[in-house]
Amino acid sequence: MSNTRGLTLVEALISILLISVLLVGILGAFVVARLGVDRAKHRMMAMNTIRQYMEQEIRAGYLGGFGARDDESVDEDYYLTVDSASSASFTIDDTGSSTLQGTIRPDPYPAETYEIGTSPDSCRYKKIGFVVEWDETLSGGSASTERAIAYVADHS
Repeated sequence: MSNTRGLTLVEALISILLISVLLVGILGAFVVARLGVDRAKHRMMAMNTIRQYMEQEIRAGYLGGFGARDDESVDEDYYLTVDSASSASFTIDDTGSSTLQGTIRPDPYPAETYEIGTSPDSCRYKKIGFVVEWDETLSGGSASTERAIAYVADHS
């Protein structure tokens, strides 16, 4: 009569192999989830930076679009906080082992003024926009870009 109360060596090895495969899959899911959280945090930081630059432009009397009269075109550098010919650097994330730098520049599309309605009840809006770029390759991603445009009431 054979004793069947214990595990054989083959059964123990198969059990260890199955548990190892399951653990590797579960740990991989945690790594992917962490990368997703990091990317979402970086996107949020980029959008907050864009919002801050837009608010600075509005407070500084944003010159985008056209001047007080429709025939008055504004020169190329219509942004006051960032030069349209070059981009400004800022820190997106410094909580990890290395600092993630990004750049912000004005939206590449030309400034425009939109008019809604007919005079004298018309309402004019100026387009304001920024683009933020950063490199996610440190966390396994690629180059990332966020772009935002807002329409600001023109009170000139």
